[in-house]
Amino acid sequence: MNCCDSPLNKIKLICPHCSQEGNSVETLTLQSLLHEELLKNINNISSYKYCKTSTCDISYFSKDYYFLVSELKVKATDKDQGLDVPVCYCFNYSRESILKDIKTNGESNALKEIKYMMKDPGCFCERSNPQGNCCLGNVTAFIKQIMTNQF
Repeated sequence: MNCCDSPLNKIKLICPHCSQEGNSVETLTLQSLLHEELLKNINNISSYKYCKTSTCDISYFSKDYYFLVSELKVKATDKDQGLDVPVCYCFNYSRESILKDIKTNGESNALKEIKYMMKDPGCFCERSNPQGNCCLGNVTAFIKQIMTNQF
């Protein structure tokens, strides 16, 4: 199974800060992206969710514990609108690199290039993307924003 085929987790949890339902993430995502000193706080039998609300300070939460965005090793696409923030973590495509590509060429080849690289060497979104899943949706949405002058 790859990052685009992750199973649905039926457990619904609400973010303790913004009261929005979170998206399921594997503990592997937390172990990969939280600062080392926080790893002791991860309970491997808990179900963790990612808070996708852009204005919320919480990154991951379970029914008993939460982690802050500031405790991530990387900037999260949906939590930080900076140009230097990745939209594809596996292959290092940032908003800035895609924007530059579109300004220079009138379009971006990022999606095609990423899909090609997903075959070989393969992606590792569950370990590199704070959302814990495939980055293609983020890349597609950002390109669409630029092309429709919404960025």
